[in-house]
Amino acid sequence: MLTNLKALVVVLVLAVVAFHFARPLCLRYMTAESLDRRRNVWLALTIVGFVSPTFWLYALFAIALLSWAGARDENPLALYVLVTFTVPDARFYLPTFLINQLFDLTQTRLLSLVVLIPAIVRSWKNPALAADNKLRLPDCFLLSFLVLQVVLQFPYESITAVMRRAFLLNIDIFVLFYAFSRIPDRSKLAEVVSCFSLACAVMVPIGIFEWARGWLLYTGLASLWGDPNEFAFIFRGGGLRSQAATGHSIGLAYVLAVTLGFLLYLRSRSDRKWFDWIGIGSIALALYTTGSRAGWIMAMMVAAVFVMFRPGAVRKLAGAAAVGALTLAVMYVTPLKESVIDRLPIIGNTDQDTVQYREQLYDVSMPLIRQNPLFGDPFVTRNMESMRQGQGIIDIVNGYLFTALFYGLVGLLLQMSGLLMALWKAGSVFFRVRSIDSDAGMLGAALVAVFVASFFFIATAGFGPTIYVLAGLLLSYSRCIGRAEAMLGAPANQAVPQMLRRGVA
Repeated sequence: MLTNLKALVVVLVLAVVAFHFARPLCLRYMTAESLDRRRNVWLALTIVGFVSPTFWLYALFAIALLSWAGARDENPLALYVLVTFTVPDARFYLPTFLINQLFDLTQTRLLSLVVLIPAIVRSWKNPALAADNKLRLPDCFLLSFLVLQVVLQFPYESITAVMRRAFLLNIDIFVLFYAFSRIPDRSKLAEVVSCFSLACAVMVPIGIFEWARGWLLYTGLASLWGDPNEFAFIFRGGGLRSQAATGHSIGLAYVLAVTLGFLLYLRSRSDRKWFDWIGIGSIALALYTTGSRAGWIMAMMVAAVFVMFRPGAVRKLAGAAAVGALTLAVMYVTPLKESVIDRLPIIGNTDQDTVQYREQLYDVSMPLIRQNPLFGDPFVTRNMESMRQGQGIIDIVNGYLFTALFYGLVGLLLQMSGLLMALWKAGSVFFRVRSIDSDAGMLGAALVAVFVASFFFIATAGFGPTIYVLAGLLLSYSRCIGRAEAMLGAPANQAVPQMLRRGVA
């Protein structure tokens, strides 16, 4: 308990500093009252999380506080993304009298139940949002994928287990996708992007501290609650890989790479350009501390795709490539070769066992997929014993292979169809408006860049809840900006930029 209190002091100090420096930029996207309320909720949840002897005491407090805050927040989705990473996503089963367990509750599920679902219900009661609340084709694709998962497991599970699976798939995936795809206007969409970036900005100094001191600040919390993270302490090149409140260094790397793309948009409204570059450099340093090569590559992809969509793309990409090549050349003849270059995939030679594992996973998976190509095999891991690691698990880290193995190519097609349709809708609107409204173009470029780069990350670390949040944001972007464009008619209309900037019809 004493260790947790010390960790709490460090987290609070670093968080308060991060909130302070991020405040001027955040106030360009939200009111001071909203920012202060959300910040105070974050601080309260963090404090109670670290001092609570059990998860259930924290959960009761969180339910009461989030219910109050969510009902008063004009944009509950912004509240959701800010407080997602206040505590690790540990799992605790809800006991009942009639059955052994109801379902396992986590931080993200608690937020879905207390923040997102009430927000969705309130939107259903708003007649002005009736058209947006209807199911659309991307929703149907994703729902079909979830139904397929339940149907394929139905012969092997009890009715209770089937009902539990259906419920959890909905709150874990569809509720996220549905809620974030129904943001009514662009100001609220930008506010969500800002709060997501703020949540990750808080984790930047925490991650750097964990790496520098060799102390994972959040692991003691989960251990005290009775769900210790047995695989938390991961090292690469002799250094401890940071993870903050995400529960894994790969998870931290992913959200930091996403934040890098968002910051490239957010800084367009900033008048402190030098400070923005400090923020980008801090994110890059925090990414390095995660030791996640997938995260490093994704961040470079985010920057490259974003620049590619901006004016003067060829010149900027050529300049970035030249700077990158020069940087690698300098690193190669300095001590940084061992700490940075040797850890990179392909050109590096340190800790290449994870790369080889992923290659072996592909070689083992493809014949198994061909055996059951349409609907997969729910017991496919019986034929994958050669992939069992020293930790005693078969880690199917490739998200595409995971879906194809367990749910077949039909499942993969349904899953990817919903995601790709979100990308296509947002991309088509982005290419139409980027020349007439720079702010809409910057926002679209950021969303498209992080989503395209996420497809690479999925191949190395699997599907996570954030990918469905991003898909929802893409659909909200296409609806908000596309609706304003359609109402105003031809892009030559001089009122178009002003109306698009408001993002309303």
